[in-house]
Amino acid sequence: MNTLRFKQAELALAVGAVLIGHTGLAAASTLSVEATADTFLTNYALQADSDMSSYGAMMISSPQADLVQGISQVRTMENLVSYNSASIKSGFDSQFGAGNWHVTDVQLKWYTNFDVQGVPANNNQFNVPHAGYFGVSYFSNDSWFNPATAGPTGLTVSTPKVTWNSVYNGGAWSSLFSGQQALGTFYYPTGNSNGTTDCVSQQCAPRYWDLSLDATMVADIMAGGYLSFHGYAADDQVVYLVNQLTKPGAHPQIFVSAEAGPAAVPLPGAAWLFIGPALSFLGLTKRKFTAGAVRA
Repeated sequence: MNTLRFKQAELALAVGAVLIGHTGLAAASTLSVEATADTFLTNYALQADSDMSSYGAMMISSPQADLVQGISQVRTMENLVSYNSASIKSGFDSQFGAGNWHVTDVQLKWYTNFDVQGVPANNNQFNVPHAGYFGVSYFSNDSWFNPATAGPTGLTVSTPKVTWNSVYNGGAWSSLFSGQQALGTFYYPTGNSNGTTDCVSQQCAPRYWDLSLDATMVADIMAGGYLSFHGYAADDQVVYLVNQLTKPGAHPQIFVSAEAGPAAVPLPGAAWLFIGPALSFLGLTKRKFTAGAVRA
């Protein structure tokens, strides 16, 4: 009888270790940083060759004209944002031990001070806000900005400039998004923030966009590298203005959550053939075995 109890205890520890590794019981921690660089691309004839990195805002827009502000050309716009994850890596290394952690969640936090559907921003370089769907992808080419001089002062990549034409019309950056990985499609609902200029003391419609965990992005976070994202229209309706680094109090941010230890490896189906009988041997029925029981 004592031998049986000893074997039961051993088995309980083994099963518990397997299950705990697959139930996410470790406490998560979240760190964030503001963007290093941002810009947007527009096919507007007057700006398709311009660096748009220091205009106060950038835009994701489906093909739209802005007749309200006298622009008859149908314009498409996309944004680019990059974050330096070095401080995030060092923070998790300090908390969990160097490399002894894994990413569990990544969110972008973007602000807008012109959020009302149908109400234009005070600048006719932008289209009129409208609800709709947009996509975010991850791309690995971080050379589109100079980290030493980027930020509120602009990209300062003068040769060649990162513009609509240099990316999409056979220019020097035509391979910029090569191999990009889609991280999700999101619905922008619009809101009631209209013309707020003081984002330090007022809310400028902050929203979080929860990204899927692409393997390349996660590896770059683990290495403390730069993280570059591409935002673009996913339907023919969306017009979404996003504040740039040049907008005080409304800088684009990224939030990364992590837990201690390596990422869990999915249990193979055969493992459950062992765990089921093991639970019966331990006297744990399916009804009694709950997540609460595992945490006890």
